[in-house]
Amino acid sequence: MRPLLLLFALATYSSAQTAAPTPAPIEIVNLEQHLWTTMAEGDFATVRRLFAKDFIEVDERIQAVDALLVNLKHCKIESYELRDLQVRILSPDSALTAYHVVNTFNCGTEDKPQRKNYDNNSTTVWARQPGTTKWLVQAHTETPAKS
Repeated sequence: MRPLLLLFALATYSSAQTAAPTPAPIEIVNLEQHLWTTMAEGDFATVRRLFAKDFIEVDERIQAVDALLVNLKHCKIESYELRDLQVRILSPDSALTAYHVVNTFNCGTEDKPQRKNYDNNSTTVWARQPGTTKWLVQAHTETPAKS
C-alpha cells in the first residue's frame, strides 16, 4: 500500500509543478495595451496572432476575428485611450479586463478622412492556451458609454 501512496504523492507533486502560475494582473494589463498598440500601428500579422481561432466580438453585431481584421484594415485607429483599466483573474488560465476606451477611427482616405469617434465600456477575456504560456483574446465586448 505504501508504494501506491508514494506514487500518488509524486504524481500530484509533478502535476502541480507543471501547472502554469496564476497571472499577475499587470501581465494582463500589458497584454491589453499591447493589443491596442498593435491594432493602432496596423501590424495585422501580430494582431491576428493575439486572437484565439474561435474568438468572438460582441458590439452592435457579433463577429469573428476575420471580420474584425477586415474592419481594422478599412477603418484605421487614429487614437485611443484606455481609462480605468481593471483586471479580474478568473482562473490560472483566464482573465478579464474591463475598461473605458475613447478612440477615433478613420474610415476614409488621407485626402478625404471620415473620422468616427467612439466612447465605449469594454471587456476582453484572455485565455492561456492549453499546454503553453501564450495568452490570446477569446472574446471582446463594447458597449457605448452614457455621457
